[in-house]
Amino acid sequence: MKKLLLLTALFSFGVLFSQTEHTHACSKGKIAAYQKSMAINKRIQAPSAWISHEKAYDIKFVHLMLNCERNTKFISGGVRTVATVTAASLDTFACVLAQVLTIDSVRVNGILCTAVRKDSIVKFKTPGTLINGQTVDVTIYYQGTPPVGGSAIGSGYSNASIFGWGGTCTWSLSESLAAYHWWPCKQILTDKIDSSWVFITTDSTNKVGSNGLLKNVVVVGNKKRYEWKSKKPIAYYLISVAIAKYKEYNLYAKPLYLGGDSILIQNYIYDNALTSPFFATQLSTLNKIVPQMELQCKLYGMYPFYKEKYGHCTTPLGGGMEHQTMTTIGFLDYYVDAHELGHQWWGDNVTCKSWGDIWINEGFAVYTEHLTAEYLDPANFMTNLNSDHTNVMSQPGGMVFVSGADTMDATKIFSSRLTYNKGGAIIRTLQFEVNNDSVWFPMLRGFQNTYKNSTASVVDFKNYAQTFTSMNFTQFFNQWYYGEGYPTFDVKWNTAPGKFYLQSIQSTSTPTSVPLFITPMEYKVSRTSLPDTTIRLMHSNTQENYEINLLGTVTSVTVDPNQWVINKVTGPVQDPTIGLQEYYSAHPEIKITPNPNSGVFEINSTKELKGGIEIFDVSGKLIYKGEVRQSNKIDISSHASGVYSVVIKDENGVLMKTIKIVKE
Repeated sequence: MKKLLLLTALFSFGVLFSQTEHTHACSKGKIAAYQKSMAINKRIQAPSAWISHEKAYDIKFVHLMLNCERNTKFISGGVRTVATVTAASLDTFACVLAQVLTIDSVRVNGILCTAVRKDSIVKFKTPGTLINGQTVDVTIYYQGTPPVGGSAIGSGYSNASIFGWGGTCTWSLSESLAAYHWWPCKQILTDKIDSSWVFITTDSTNKVGSNGLLKNVVVVGNKKRYEWKSKKPIAYYLISVAIAKYKEYNLYAKPLYLGGDSILIQNYIYDNALTSPFFATQLSTLNKIVPQMELQCKLYGMYPFYKEKYGHCTTPLGGGMEHQTMTTIGFLDYYVDAHELGHQWWGDNVTCKSWGDIWINEGFAVYTEHLTAEYLDPANFMTNLNSDHTNVMSQPGGMVFVSGADTMDATKIFSSRLTYNKGGAIIRTLQFEVNNDSVWFPMLRGFQNTYKNSTASVVDFKNYAQTFTSMNFTQFFNQWYYGEGYPTFDVKWNTAPGKFYLQSIQSTSTPTSVPLFITPMEYKVSRTSLPDTTIRLMHSNTQENYEINLLGTVTSVTVDPNQWVINKVTGPVQDPTIGLQEYYSAHPEIKITPNPNSGVFEINSTKELKGGIEIFDVSGKLIYKGEVRQSNKIDISSHASGVYSVVIKDENGVLMKTIKIVKE
């Protein structure tokens, strides 16, 4: 899910939003949602007699049969749940439904039963005890007005006026723990629903968007019943409805995997928006979902729901929600669209195993934005990366990891700075560690295939990545996922004929957590009359001193030019003392004093010395050549101040020593 920070009041698709903030303000809504839903979540997770029954079955099928309208939140109808008993025995069925909704009747395996309620928990006795492997078929008929608040953006089930276009709209948004606001369900992530039907009866002037394929539209008096069916497993919070006066605007993507066939991108747009001249800009943005879909299929593997569809339902919310096969969207934005589409793989096909594993959902959705910029919008790629990195480094600490205690802290789980910005950024850093896209992207595709239609934890991802790449990522995750902070590199450099010297001293923003980030780093080196070159070096110690054979005169150095790593930089600056250390040490008896000097210096040796001397400036130009003896005085005071290389060879021309001097 993504929500952008609005600069003006919502004008539906005419909304203005901040592209420079790039701070995923939807986290604020998720925080409020999670706090309001936490009480019921605690009861669900607690080992109490009330909810232990809910963990005793595996959902196979749900069928929502509801009456909904665009101009009211009132809802009525029934929901059928078919499940298999997974415990040794089951004599009580339990689920959750908002206590403000009235239960009219309950049938279990066709027999009328009496429901018992405690807060939002509903339970009822089954007709006889069921044993492991048997089927329980439950239909709950209910009605009422769902409660306000509790979802990631607004309420679990909302109704509002459509700003700018007129009319009203009703829609659901169940993440993270608000599905029970509008339908009786089991809110446990690891029990995905194997298949689902959503049948909505509504006024004939409305259209209804939902998951899967629209199999039928049945006339029921002066109303219509929209029958959506999906054969794909789905997490409870991704079941959705959206009801308004819509018109259909369809697009088709043709990824390579389908060999010329296409994926339907089915969009339900406010009816009067499509006729507005202003909306032409929005359609232009929406049309770009086609290359986005084709790109993501190429990188992540075939769109998981290609046999059904992808699409959007417009609603009056300030962002988007990745409902499986049909995103609920408040306005069309290039990167919001990319983010929500990315969720179809990361969050929908593979869902976080717990809310503490939210990085699987949101980290990879943000990473999808970066890939979209890199491949389809390169002019904004570095700007977007820099925006996210800057937000991460706005505070010195903070980790992506959500500990056991933190799963009750909504501000941690849905942190814009950490879960979104840092979570997405460090996936690029891991890609940099792998340093081979022909391994990296097949690994992502393999992970998707292995965990498809299921859930996965962060540890699952780490283990899979290690096995696939034959690399050990323990250090990486300890630093970037479980650790806090970021590195700062103090970089100095120098040059000599055929040589490039680089010194990098690292400090960290939270040394008590990560005293040193052991990481590869890139340095772009610009040279006179030669093309720029990028050098990849490993930073394994607090201070690193590198000596590199390099032709040409270096003019400047850029640290991490492709922004693979969250970091700050001091410098880089040229320092004539860098590289002064004697890098031919076979003859330690040969010394130059003083150094630095005024251009007059002596060459001394404790052993007999006979050979030649050459002195070069930083451009590699020879400025002095002569003989060398055991004791010599050299004068280059007429030359400009700077760094010079003194090369000493024996009488056979064999190199004995190269020493850098600084003429002040």
